[in-house]
Amino acid sequence: MIKPNNMKKLLFLIPLIFLLFISSTYSQSVELTDIQKREFRGVFPILNKNTNSVKGYYSFYVNEKAEAGRRNFVIVIFDEKLDLLNKTSISISKRSVVDGAEFDGENFLFIFNDLIKKRRTLITCDSDGNIIKEKHVQESKGSNYNASVYTSSNGGFYIVMPIREKKTGYSVEKVDKDLNTLWERRFMPNKGFIGVATIESGEGMIIMIQQTKPSLMSKKIGANLVALDDETGEEEFVYPLYDGNITRQPSAFAIGSNHEIITAGMYFDGEKWDGKNSDGIFFLKLSADGEEIISTTENWDEGIQQIIKDGSKKTFTISSKPKVLFHDIIVNEAGNYQVIGETFKKSFQLVSIISKDIITGRYIGNINSENAKPITFEIMDFIIFNFDNDGEMSGINMITKEHTKISCYPPYSRYGGLSLAIKVRDYGWFNYKFMQSATGSEDSKMVSCLFVQDPYIGIYSFEDGEYSDLERIPITKKSIRGGGMGVMPGSPGNLGVYIYSKKEKSLLIYLQDFD
Repeated sequence: MIKPNNMKKLLFLIPLIFLLFISSTYSQSVELTDIQKREFRGVFPILNKNTNSVKGYYSFYVNEKAEAGRRNFVIVIFDEKLDLLNKTSISISKRSVVDGAEFDGENFLFIFNDLIKKRRTLITCDSDGNIIKEKHVQESKGSNYNASVYTSSNGGFYIVMPIREKKTGYSVEKVDKDLNTLWERRFMPNKGFIGVATIESGEGMIIMIQQTKPSLMSKKIGANLVALDDETGEEEFVYPLYDGNITRQPSAFAIGSNHEIITAGMYFDGEKWDGKNSDGIFFLKLSADGEEIISTTENWDEGIQQIIKDGSKKTFTISSKPKVLFHDIIVNEAGNYQVIGETFKKSFQLVSIISKDIITGRYIGNINSENAKPITFEIMDFIIFNFDNDGEMSGINMITKEHTKISCYPPYSRYGGLSLAIKVRDYGWFNYKFMQSATGSEDSKMVSCLFVQDPYIGIYSFEDGEYSDLERIPITKKSIRGGGMGVMPGSPGNLGVYIYSKKEKSLLIYLQDFD
């Protein structure tokens, strides 16, 4: 969504990894127990589709209270004051993993994958937690693929499934709350491989970032931006992300009321989708027909370094050519753009220390996998790019912060740069979270979570592309070890905060005053 804004504030929450307290300033709270870390991915807001205001919160987790060979998958739903609306338990096989869990503004879709029996279970629930439909799908012998789930801005869900026959492709199926197929599209190459990195939707459109390879072992990867009609699944246009010189890798999107598509991301020289370093940043605006309205690029070595030298009032340097995952694109009343991202890198672990990951809880994937050879994903600094209404880069700000290192176990250790970054974000480890305005103010605040020393909520204000000094709201009380915490949008005057303790197997959710 494109959001008008003149002044931005960066709000982030920094929790202590080993010991943490919650202050007495919160007004409402609720605590849950018997929550296993596996499949717990945080607490999420439920937004009113018409007003975009918070009308409640939900979470899901697994506990062990079930008959032999089974586990309980639990969904809890609260109103905006944290009063419990419903608690739903679903019995799943012990070997099942959660392929997808999404909320489309009205209903939930959960997909459970039993890797041993090769059977998927799809379950939809309404916003009160009542089960609507359950469906079982038996996979063919030899298949062992994870499905991906995305939400439609018009209601319903997209299920993306890999297809491996003589060639490798994928299908996109749109389903409603009753799991009826509304339409399905198959994408199969003439040879080689074709897959999808991510999907976005809005204003009646679906945007897919599609990858192609001449063979599964090839290092040459092409990419396209594919737009589909949300109602019919018909193809609107295909825009090549490789222009003969560079390959663009979009990671943030905004869709305007006239169906124009605005996107930004990093790019790589040549026809490749990944590398140790990126080569620059691009900004792209397309019409509803896929025609270029704006297309600009800046490389790290010359263009970006010169913009930093000429335009920034605060001194900082970018010593390398980092990878960047963009989270949000904001447009102000003058039609200028601000793109918010975080830098990251991944590296191979020479020596894997599983016991350390178990203690800290900073990992994703199956830590008990027989082929547990994790890679390290390091989340680094905030970086904010400013573009004028012609898409020219007009300023850059980098906010340094302590880095967070996450171990990625199978199946995620096999993922590439963008796909892995998106998965790490799905599990809540990236620091940026959302934007929210204070009561009675037109100023916006950006909220994020950061695991460093003392816990506090920090506020940065952005005006004319520059940020203010840090303001702090301290947080006190409650121990945590091997767990995590997060911040969510709240009703006017509040933020939602959650703290998960792996040691206690407990989850505390509370409302923090926010004026």
